[in-house]
Parts: sequence; C-alpha cells; structure tokens
Amino acid sequence: LALATRASIYLLTPLILARRNSTMADSGASDGGGSTSAAGTSTSAAGAFQAMGSKMQSFSPGGQCSFPSRITSLTVFQRPKQRQRWGDKQVLPHTNWGDLFFDLFYVAAAYNLSNIILTDPNAQGVLYFIGLFGPIMAEWFTRMYYDSRFAFGDDPFHRLFEVINLCFLATAVVHIRTVDVMSNPSQYPDMFAYALGMTLLSFMSICRNIELMLFVEGEPAAKIVAKRDIINQIGQGIFYLAAAVVAGTQYHSNFSKANSSGGSASDYGYGHDDSQHRFLLGTSGLCSNMMDLIGNVASTCGLRIRNLAEASDYGSKVSAENGYGYDGGYSTTNIPLWLCLGGYLYNMTHFLVMVIFFFPGGGKHKAISVPMNIDFCIHRLGEWIMLLLGESVLSLLIVETSMSKDYYITFYCGIISVVLLQYLHFRSQPHHASEHAMRRNKNAGMVFSYLMQTYSFALVSVGVSFKMLLYEFIYEANGGYKLRRLLQLLRDSAMRHLAGEGGPKYSTDERQQRVANFFCGSLAIAWICLDLMILTHQGLRSNVRRCECQITKKISKLGVLFAFIRVGLVAFIASLSQYVKNPELIAIIGMVAIIAQVFMRVLGDMIYPKAKVASAGDGHGDGDGDGDDGSESDSEEDRWPNVTRARAEHVDGKNVKNDKDEERGD
Repeated sequence: LALATRASIYLLTPLILARRNSTMADSGASDGGGSTSAAGTSTSAAGAFQAMGSKMQSFSPGGQCSFPSRITSLTVFQRPKQRQRWGDKQVLPHTNWGDLFFDLFYVAAAYNLSNIILTDPNAQGVLYFIGLFGPIMAEWFTRMYYDSRFAFGDDPFHRLFEVINLCFLATAVVHIRTVDVMSNPSQYPDMFAYALGMTLLSFMSICRNIELMLFVEGEPAAKIVAKRDIINQIGQGIFYLAAAVVAGTQYHSNFSKANSSGGSASDYGYGHDDSQHRFLLGTSGLCSNMMDLIGNVASTCGLRIRNLAEASDYGSKVSAENGYGYDGGYSTTNIPLWLCLGGYLYNMTHFLVMVIFFFPGGGKHKAISVPMNIDFCIHRLGEWIMLLLGESVLSLLIVETSMSKDYYITFYCGIISVVLLQYLHFRSQPHHASEHAMRRNKNAGMVFSYLMQTYSFALVSVGVSFKMLLYEFIYEANGGYKLRRLLQLLRDSAMRHLAGEGGPKYSTDERQQRVANFFCGSLAIAWICLDLMILTHQGLRSNVRRCECQITKKISKLGVLFAFIRVGLVAFIASLSQYVKNPELIAIIGMVAIIAQVFMRVLGDMIYPKAKVASAGDGHGDGDGDGDDGSESDSEEDRWPNVTRARAEHVDGKNVKNDKDEERGD
C-alpha cells in the first residue's frame, strides 16, 4: 500500500502541475486585452507559479524530478522520534484525540468484565475477572509507556497500523463473556477469540519495537529499550498463543465431531440426549413470546417496561436463549484462562526483574534507558481512572429501575460515592512531575505501577458492586410491580428447567452476603492502594516527618491520631460485611465512610505540613539528578523534538504568549 501510494504521487503530480500550468497560461492569454489591474494580477500569478516551478527540474523519461515543498510533505512513512532526552525540561505534549478514542475500547472492556462478577460472585468469577482484565490492562500501560518515550508521525502508514491494532483490541474486548462461556472452549469460541486477539496485540507491539530498532531518531539507548520490550512482548505472546491453541483445539475438535455425526457443535458431545433440551429451548422461546406479547400490551397502556434480558439476575445465571443457562455435561477447563493470566504475570515479573536487577544506580541507568515524559503519564493515568469510574457510572445508570424508596436511597448513595471517589483519587495524586513516584525513584515508580493496577481491579469491582446492590431491590416483591414480577417469574421458570436445577444458584441471604463481601472488600483495597501510592510519591520518611512538630521535632499526638483514624476506617469498611449485609444499609454506610475519608484527607492537608519531595532528579531513575532542580517550565527551548502544545507563560503577573506561538499567529 505504501509503495502504491508513493508511485501514484510520483506519477500523477507532474500531470496535475502540467495541467495547472496550461490552464493558467490560457487564462493569461484570454485576459491579455483586459484592464491593467487584471493584467497585473495575471502576471503576478504567473510569476508566482514560475517561481514555484523554478524549484523543480524538468521531468523527462531519463531525468529526475523534484517537487515543491508542499508536495514533499505528503510522506507515507515518518520515522518515530524519541520524545525527550535526559536533562530536557519536560512539557506536556499535544492532547492526542487518538488516545481518548483508544480509551473508549476500555470503557467497553470494563463493562464486559463487570458482567463476570455480576453473574458469578464467587472465587471462580474473581479468577476470570483478573485473568481477563490483566492482559487487557497490560496492553494499555504498554501503550502509555511507549507514547511517553516516543512519538510517531501522522502519516498513512502509522494510521493504518493504528486501525489494525484497534481491530485486534476490539476482537479481545467483544469476546469477554461470563464464566459459563469462557470456561467452555469446546462449546464456545469466545476464549479462543480473546486469546487470539491478545496474541495479535503482542505481535503488533513487537512490530512497533522493531520499527524503533530500525528507524528511531534518538539516542542509542532507544534501541536498547526496544530490544528489552521485544523480549517482554515475546514472552507474553507465547502465553497468549498457547491459550489460543488450547482453546482453539478444543473448539475445533468438538466442531469436527459434530460435523462427522451430522449434528452441530452447539448440541454435540455432552453425553446425554439433547431432545429434552430442545424441548426446553422451545419452551423458553414460548415464554419469550409471551413476554413480548405482554410487553406490547403494557406499552399500549402507557407502561414503560424494559427488556429484562438486559438486566439478568446474577443469582440465576444468564438467559438460556444465549446458550449460557445450563451446564450439564459441558467440558469445562480453566487452562486457557491460566495461560492468559500467566502472560500478565510474566509482564509484571519482567518489569520487576529489569528494574531491580538490570537498572544500575548512580545515574548509570541513563545509558540503557530512555526518559519518560512524566507529565504525560500523569495525564494519561488520570484519563485511565476516569474511564474506570465511568464503568461505575454505567453500572448505576444502565440498570432496571424500581419505584421503591430503598432502591432510590441506594441509587443516590452510589452516585454520591462515585463522585467522592473521583474527588478522593485526584486529591491524593500529585499533579506535577517533580512530586510523582516515577520521578522520585525507579523502585518507587515500579511499586506505584503495581499499586495502580491493583487499584484498577478494585475500582471496577466497586462499580459492579453498586449494580448488584441495586438488583436486590429490582427482584424483590413489590406490590406496584405485579407485571414485572410476572415476567420475571416466567423467565426464571424457563431458566431453572434449562439449568436442570430446582432454583437459583444462591439463596437470597447468601447472595446478599456475597454482594456485601465484594463491595466492602473492593472499597477497602482501593483505599489501601491510595494510601500506599501516597507513600511511593513522598517516601516513608517524608510522611513520618509530617507527623513531627515543626518546633519541638517530636511526634505530634494529633498526627498519630489522624493516622490511626484512617487505618481504622479501612479496617471498619473491610469488616463491615461480616455483620451487615442489607443492601440499603451497606450503601449508606459506604457513602458515609467515603465522606469521612475525604474529610480526613482535607483536614490532614490542613494540619500536616506539606511533605518535601524526596528527590529532585530529572527522571524516573534513582533520584540522583543531573542539575535539574525538578521544576518544570513552560518554555519550549532546548526541547527535542518539538512536540509540545501551545501554552502561555506567567511572567511578572502577566500572561505573555510563547515566541513560537506568536510566530504561528496563535
């Protein structure tokens, strides 16, 4: 495609220029007898075109042709560039709309992942949630670390590369399904498609780093970084490829047996007569038709009834019409899931080993690494947290409604809790590179990365817990919702027959206990991660010094009291589910606890003196520094390459524009 595009440009451009030249010549001849002003205009236009054409050589079969500068800018491929060198004062790059579009796929991924816990609030559901979320999240962090160090051009080659990469990501995201589906690779192709999508994403990352090794414009260390990342991606890719092979082999084997016996893959190989299941599927279809009929009648009466299949009961499994409702005789296996989880753990282990054992201290790490733009990382991590909190918002808003008072109390408690969680997060994180863990110390940056990923798991789990709390009120007996109860009764009856079970998987008390455990445990883990991330940013010693009296240098009793209160809040919310399981009460207490956390954070900032940054180095190394005082400047001087955005400097109380902005007319 690149060669064809370039050939088209070289072949068609001389013809277009020749046509334009003849057109302007004809126009000049026709206007020759006109007014003086018209003649002058024509002469000046012809002169301008002649001046532009003088930059070209004559095009002939045996000669060479060079084009005007505006045409040579249409390049098919641009070499990637190192974003900044060691010692450069970093400035936040352009806001890249492509990054925001890339994040939209992860909104869908978080929502699909939440359905895993929604349908299986047990240990196996947590295993599949982590095993499927980990590889997807590792891909996002890999992309962030790449973009913080390198920049590629806005050219057709890289745009096509990005489109292909997004298609592979979409393949993995769309096939994230419930445990019933992902644990049955012989019956459903979703596990195979997910593992294949992750394998292809690893392959694209390898290609991206090979491009760096061959064409990067930057320091020699850039190629060393590319080699190191290739090793990491190859290791991950082997795990994902093995998962795809295992899942694909099972599905293909079952499909081949079905074809050889004249059946289909969906109804073969379960060791029992499927005539009863066929009959029950017909019964389910009859129930579905009855639901549609009643829904049409209700709509004519002005009632707004939504499709209950969209909000399936997580205690009874999902609809049998999708094939997820019964497990009799299925060949279940967790091997592909463990392989995908192994790929994610390999990525984490590789990062740990490289940082601890292969990054020398004393500033020597700069010879084998490329500096990251820490401001860019802070910006992207903020967007990452917003999309995870967006999953919580979707969980609260895309759900069946109820007219009960308890439902709306839980609903608004959830909304307020999500808003305060957003405030609590950004209140706890630094907004400047000089205060961040990745600038302070390489080990602190590594620990921060691990904590951020654990925090991400917890945030998604908190969001789906809100939905599970709301579902408890949707399916309870409310006198004002007789029709809704009738529809649910028909649907649950068909599902129980299809599942071969006498009732839902969990009783009401057991289900509410599991919901309370998920909510309280996830919220406690999120708070613990936030507090530990503060320690990585400021250091343990700096935080201990904040508890000292500035005059006597003794430990402040008030500071110790505040620390104990914050620890007590975490312990309280972690153990809350052991003595409270009422959904409404859980939501109210959780909201009050989050308000208390925000209040303690604000009050602590007022009482404690601001911690001094432990290191003012210029990068995410070991804090040795190289003459940079850690402060960031809006100046774009000494920047290579110039990938910064337009911004204003604050000088002597006045906002003055950057010189480059004035040259551009900004």
